[in-house]
Amino acid sequence: MDMTTLIRQAPQPATVHRAVQVPVFGVPWPLYKLAAVVAGVVVAALVFTFTGSGTASMWASAVAVITVWWGGYVLLRERWDDGERDFIAEHHSRR
Repeated sequence: MDMTTLIRQAPQPATVHRAVQVPVFGVPWPLYKLAAVVAGVVVAALVFTFTGSGTASMWASAVAVITVWWGGYVLLRERWDDGERDFIAEHHSRR
């Protein structure tokens, strides 16, 4: 009987970077996530000031947050290691 094993290979160190982290209420957050939240608040305030439309400010802030958040994620090529699948893979007993 032939058994196959799935071997999970870690990405090359050159492709994974740790983001600069800042404490937010005692929890470390990557700086690009904090920048996304700040960008969303600033864009919402500016758009609401100039247009007076809550809908327009909501959409504009959503676009700003998503752009900055995913832009930082893509530029840093940061991995999400906090999912259930990653936890199971890292703590799987080797037989």
